Parts: sequence; structure tokens; C-alpha cells
Amino acid sequence: MLRLAPLSQFCVRAAFGAALLMPMAAMAVDDYTGAWWRSDESGWGVFLVDQGNMLAPSWFTYGDDGKATWFIVSGAFKQADGSYVGDVYSFTGVPYSQINGQASDPGNRVGTSTFRFTDANTLKLDYNVGGHQQTKTLSRFDWGDQDLVCSPSTAPVSSFTNYTAMWWDPSQSGWGLHVNHVGDLMVATWYTYGADRKAIWLQASTTKGADGVYRGKLYQGTTGTPYHQINGQPATAGVNEVGTASFSFSNGGAGQFSYTIGSVTQTKSIVRADYGNAVSQCRTVTASNPPPAGGSDECFPPLAVGNRIVIRDVGSTSGTDQRVTGTTTYKGHPVFVLEDRPTDGSSQGVTKEYVEQTATHRIYHGGEGYIPEVQANGTFEYIPPVRVPRVTPVGYTETMDYVIRASYTAQGVNVTADINVHEVPLRVGSENASAPAGSFSNACKFDTTIRLKSSVSAAGFTVSTITDGRAIQWSHPAVGPVRSEADTTTTVNTTGGFAVPPQVTQSHVESELIEALINGQHYP
Repeated sequence: MLRLAPLSQFCVRAAFGAALLMPMAAMAVDDYTGAWWRSDESGWGVFLVDQGNMLAPSWFTYGDDGKATWFIVSGAFKQADGSYVGDVYSFTGVPYSQINGQASDPGNRVGTSTFRFTDANTLKLDYNVGGHQQTKTLSRFDWGDQDLVCSPSTAPVSSFTNYTAMWWDPSQSGWGLHVNHVGDLMVATWYTYGADRKAIWLQASTTKGADGVYRGKLYQGTTGTPYHQINGQPATAGVNEVGTASFSFSNGGAGQFSYTIGSVTQTKSIVRADYGNAVSQCRTVTASNPPPAGGSDECFPPLAVGNRIVIRDVGSTSGTDQRVTGTTTYKGHPVFVLEDRPTDGSSQGVTKEYVEQTATHRIYHGGEGYIPEVQANGTFEYIPPVRVPRVTPVGYTETMDYVIRASYTAQGVNVTADINVHEVPLRVGSENASAPAGSFSNACKFDTTIRLKSSVSAAGFTVSTITDGRAIQWSHPAVGPVRSEADTTTTVNTTGGFAVPPQVTQSHVESELIEALINGQHYP
């Protein structure tokens, strides 16, 4: 019997490509893992671990007595409005050199906190601690010519090669390390307890050696402005060098922390601390100039030979690499050649699409491709050509009805099919959007509904397919598609030969922009 699944995938790709430029839908989620601070109030900060449905924040600052201390938020859980809310606790515990079991005493609830993100790089912290209420606006820590980029991951943590995370020894709960790993630099903030059992923090600044071990100096926070009195000035005059520290890792989820302070030398086994429903995976990228500002009504960059974007489904190891490989003529029209190929190099073959670009529109004419799974060489054509305006202001919508005429030979059988498409794109607004390729402000947001109807006859069978779908996509004039998600329901009816009951399948696809090269600019 004729296999039709590859044809359905092929047609959905082509239909969505007409309205959204890329042939698959994509979505990513902002990840807030890392160090946050105010550059004008250096000396205090917040470290966040983003665990999907919750944040695990630690706040390094100075107490009412002016001595360095820290607070822990015991899980800031995500709210309906997108904020994260959690209780703030202070701790006392066993002096660091004596810890050999449970490290902390029972925590003391001292207040509440709310974390709100106005974009991927701006945090508003509202707190009520010790009778003091304040709102602080923080930004991600500036690592100079390198940036730390994090995203949710389903990969095993043992495979991670970046160690940015919270680390601890579960058998000695109550102390831990917040690690920022940027290139060959590793900065770890160690929260623990001094000789008087009060909370203290130290900071290790280490670099990677030829043997893979990170070694460096260890500093201790001493005194500074009480947390509720910090107001636009550096919070402390500095930290004191007190010893040395080193880190080694057997894999992405396990390692050892060693330190020497005075006459005390110890080595601790540490593992990543995971609490929520997602794991944050980070990587280092070269810092570049910020992408062009969003808010433009032209939501995709102009087509240009050499441009390239890579999109990958969330949770998948392979994706689609789309390149503008050249120009040619298609039925008398000057067109760009958009070439899609799988990033794994083999499983789906190559598809070419021919797109004309005018001053006001992109016009999708058709394409060709080879699908190894069904041994299929074929072509497809849009009737009439699909005209997508380049300028789409908020509120733009239109109804597009067209036919995708596909013809190819599959497993020795000649197949022709008309896929009737009813498509309604809507520009609903602008929002900040992030993906592994970067964070983009004021990206265009589209909400598109689509229906595809086809009937294919071959070898005595007729297969009728109806697919209803909806896609939400964020795109930016700097790169095009940043992220999106699509839901589809497909009903297949087969007649001829013998009775086959209708088949209904549903799918949800989330993908994200992994990397891009647009007009000579690399993202990330």
C-alpha cells in the first residue's frame, strides 16, 4: 500500500513556509540561569537557577550589621502572570571546616520575594525582608567579550560540558556553590558558615589548566552596606583574599571542589542540584553587538545569497539547515534558491524552494526535492503563486486560498496530488523572544491558522487527508524566525480495495533558532 506520511509532512512544510518563511514551526523558552547584578551597586547580586516551573535563587548581600551574608529563596514558583514568587530564608549552620553531615540549622523565614522579567536580560526583584520593602532592577552579569547563554534541555546532565549550575553534596545539605562557567573562566560563589555559625559567602575565581582542572584564588565577602540601604553606590569596598580553590569534573553532573584556607585543606564531592521540571544547559558564545532593534513592521530580513538559519525541534538532535544558495529563473521569474537540508546529513534529503523578492512582497512559486524514505523525486508548485507582504504591521491579516500541486514517483508509483490550502495569518503584536541563537527584543508575533485538504489516488486506493493547524511564531527583522509552536490534527480516510477505518493523529511541535548567519552577522 502507498505510504503517505512523507507526503503529508512535505506538504505541511511547504504550506507553512509560504506564510512564515521557514518550513517548520519553532518555539523556545527564556532561561534565566546565571548571575544578575546592578553595575552601579557592585558587591551584591543574585544567582538564579532556572528549573522550568521554578527558580532557585540565592541572594548574596550584607546584613543589618554590615557583614556579608546570604539569603535563599526556597523555590520561587511560576505564577499565572509569568512572575516567580517564593519565601526568603536566612540560615545558620556548622562552620565550613567542620561540616561532616547536615550543614544547616533549620531555616528562618524572613520575608517574601517576587521575580519579574521584562525581557530575557532584565529582572525586577521585589522583596519584603526584615520589615524592609524594595524593588531592584537587575541585569545579567557582563562577562566582557563572552556571553553565557542557557536554555532548557532534555539531554542527560552527564553529557554537559558547561558547568553553570548550583552544586552541592546531598549528604551535607545546607551549603553549596553557584558556578558561572564562561569559556576557560569559572567563578563560583560558595555559601556556607563561619566560625560563629553565621552565614558567610566566599568567591573562587579560577581558570582552566592544561589538565582540565580549574584553579584560582579564593576571596571572602567581608563588610558592606546593609541590603536595604544600598542605593546606587557600590555596596562594598572589596573582598579579601583568603586562600585557593580548584574544581575538577568527571562528567557534566559530578565533580570535586577543593579549597585551602589557612591551615585547612578539604576536598568535597559535588553534584548538580535539580529541583524543578526542567534542566538548564548553558554554553559560552562570543559577545557581539546587540541585534538590530525590533518593532519593525518588516519582520524578516531581506533574502540575500549566503544567509543561513538552523532550526531544530525541541528535544530533537537533528534539525533543518536552510541556506540561500543562489539565484535562478523559475518560469520566467527571477528567484532566490532556498535550500533545506537536515542537519544530520542524510535522513530527509534536500528540498529547494524558489522565492521571488520584490520591493513589497515575497512570492513563493514552487520547488523540488528528493525524499529517500519513499525513494521520491518530485516537484511542487503553488497555484496561484503565494504573495506574502514584506511589511506586516500589528493587526495585519488576510485570507489566502491556494493549491500546492505535488507530483513525484514514490516506490515506483507515479503520484499526483493537489493540496488545497486555506490560511489566515494574523500579526498580533510584538514581544521579546529568545532562543539558543540569542535574545531579540520586540520580535513580531504571528498567530496563523491553516487547513490543508488533499486527495491522492494510486494503485486502486484513494486517500483523503484533512489537516487543521495553528502556529504561533515570533520572528525578528535581524534573523527571521526565532521560535514558534504548532498544533495540528490530521484525519485520513482511505477508500478502495478494502475497508480501512479513519485515522486521526494530533501533534505538537516546538522548535527554536539554533544559529544564524544574516548579512555577515553571526547569531549567537
